[in-house]
Amino acid sequence: MQEPIFRHVKKIVSKLASDDIFIIGKGPSLDETNLATLPPGLVINLNDSERVRPGDIGIFSANWVRHSLAADGFSCLYYLAGKPLPASVPHELLPPVPLELDHDDFTIARLERPEFFDEPFVLLNALKLSLYLAKLRGRPQRVYLLGFDFSTRGGAVSQKIGTDFSGAEAEERDAVITSQESEFRQFRRYFSDGSRLILRHIGHKDYSAFTCADFNCEIAGGGTPHRPGRPIDLANPDRVLVVAEFTNNHLGEAARLVEMIERATEAGADLIKVQKRHVDSFYSPENLASYYWSPFGETLGDYRRGVELNDELLALLDSTCRKLGIQWFCSVLDYPSYEAILRFEPKLIKIPSTISNHRDYHARLALSYHGPIVVSTGLTEQEYIDHVLNTYAHNEVIYLLHCISAYPAPRADCNIAVVRAYEALAGRDPRIIPGYSSHDLGSTGCSLAIAAGARMLEKHVKLGDVDWIHFDKVAIDLKTKEFSRFVQDVRTAEEIVGSKEKRILDSEHHKYASVTSHR
Repeated sequence: MQEPIFRHVKKIVSKLASDDIFIIGKGPSLDETNLATLPPGLVINLNDSERVRPGDIGIFSANWVRHSLAADGFSCLYYLAGKPLPASVPHELLPPVPLELDHDDFTIARLERPEFFDEPFVLLNALKLSLYLAKLRGRPQRVYLLGFDFSTRGGAVSQKIGTDFSGAEAEERDAVITSQESEFRQFRRYFSDGSRLILRHIGHKDYSAFTCADFNCEIAGGGTPHRPGRPIDLANPDRVLVVAEFTNNHLGEAARLVEMIERATEAGADLIKVQKRHVDSFYSPENLASYYWSPFGETLGDYRRGVELNDELLALLDSTCRKLGIQWFCSVLDYPSYEAILRFEPKLIKIPSTISNHRDYHARLALSYHGPIVVSTGLTEQEYIDHVLNTYAHNEVIYLLHCISAYPAPRADCNIAVVRAYEALAGRDPRIIPGYSSHDLGSTGCSLAIAAGARMLEKHVKLGDVDWIHFDKVAIDLKTKEFSRFVQDVRTAEEIVGSKEKRILDSEHHKYASVTSHR
């Protein structure tokens, strides 16, 4: 019945080599977004957003949209239209939603139906098109959502729209977008496994994968982009890597672990880091029997066994990160833990400050593993740096992270200047990439560390307050927007620090013209 839709879409996408799909709304955040340099991919315009950035396929439902498009000219190659368009404009007129499916409870059911209907929330049809492409191409599609503010606090629409043909009153608009955001959250949860669509919201929500500035830098031009789902070059010193440090804040719970990975990924983390230790050999019998209250029991052994990542949870961690397109690595505190993660072919491992004095283990690990390694230097001095560089002489990359082992680290003790010393050391040993493992509060220390040369930043994260877990008080809560703001602050600092190369920039100009004297 709707075969013309698939025929037109196939024709349009046959010329595209990228799996990227850009769905454009018209919220005020578009004014912060660089739409002129979108990379190759399918661009889907919702309603009259083509007035901001024309794309390939337009989708609309409301009658006012066709008047807006007619006033500005029809720019898309093809339309899925809720109202008839001129015969000269390639389009398919969509039928109304069948009565038996015309209910909010059936939104996902309609999404999975092969037919396209005249959906009031036109994003549903855009996602249905994306699902069709995932099936056609036989692989997940990356879907970037731009201009979906789901809020009127920054204004009703992008200033680039000009005349707003919708005529909606503020109260009516607020009610509609509140409902739409609720539906969007359903879509996010439905596609959270990343097996068909990888949804990436651009904006300033707690679920945004990129801020607008981040998107401009990483996706729409500027620098070497890292896109979700594409491996990070761990030897590349030109990007500051943000590591979401879980420690044991997943509490050994599968659902909690998955949610933390999802939220950290959406907030813009580059890497997920966990810890692993073989509890019964890492601690002495006396330590294991010592008192420590947790829901698992009243001994330290009960607590540590309860929050430890077992083989099943490690497999879940790996599969979830693969689906969401984010890499993970592990602090391996002993050799059995190192052996436990070998089946995942780790491309990066960490030696935490906790075991800086476990020198026999260091030597054994260095014989087996020559890949990139991360070393934190809390509670150590220069002797430890010498030990690390000598012991791991055959490792191809060493992320050397300045760290203060205090929770939280007082500002007066942060000594960010040490990062500068590590950068100087990198001048003599090119394997070294300086970084900072942050135990201080906020983003100020990390921003200064970037200015000092840090290219990797670790920040502890959590999922709500838990009063019996280690490190919880220095961790950023993933349930709020705090970690998203932290990542945004990091990217801002990275942008401001810029390049070490002194050159004339396009933004510069002489304030006064030169004057030649005449005699």
